[in-house]
Amino acid sequence: MAEIWIVNFSINSQQFTDEELLKKLPESTVNRALRYLKKENFLSFVIGRLLLKKAILESEYSSFLIENITYSDNGKPSFTNVNFSISHSNGYVVLIFGTVFQVGIDIEKRKDIDLKLFKYLFTDSEWKIIMQDKSPLDRFYWYWVRKEALLKTVDCSLKELEGLEIFEDYGIYKDQRYYFKPFEFNPEFNGVIAMEEEMDVNVKFIELETLLK
Repeated sequence: MAEIWIVNFSINSQQFTDEELLKKLPESTVNRALRYLKKENFLSFVIGRLLLKKAILESEYSSFLIENITYSDNGKPSFTNVNFSISHSNGYVVLIFGTVFQVGIDIEKRKDIDLKLFKYLFTDSEWKIIMQDKSPLDRFYWYWVRKEALLKTVDCSLKELEGLEIFEDYGIYKDQRYYFKPFEFNPEFNGVIAMEEEMDVNVKFIELETLLK
């Protein structure tokens, strides 16, 4: 069983200065964090890396260093032979770490949006299902988190998003099947994992203060 670690930094992040948040991270990660101009993006990245650091230290991979993260051409981060995925939305950061197979995680807070602006990202059959649903917005987000999670798992670009086939419990990319595992943590959000192999998951909430100890 894998664990999904979740931090809600919207509650108490103002208690900590940027310096307090950054001092636990290596220089290369700090430099990357400082590229973010928007405060929420900065906090999401920094807390994601603090969460990853804690997960590493409490795992069988405690010798790993976050400065040894490598990035694919599409920007997917990973360690050699060990995978992780991070997502963030509206004050939440979530992490899954330590799988030897490919994995991707995504969360989104449901908001009122103009759905037609996103039509190009879906197949004709998916769009038809969305628009015929009794709640098109809810069905849109149901699809969206699965597409995003699968995109992270297979490491493809946004231009290939329409090529991801989404079904109830699995998705397909280039004739390979990947499995979905939805998880709940806030009724206003959708969350899902996409993975090469099926597994059970457990949700664990982490307080921001514990990441700074």
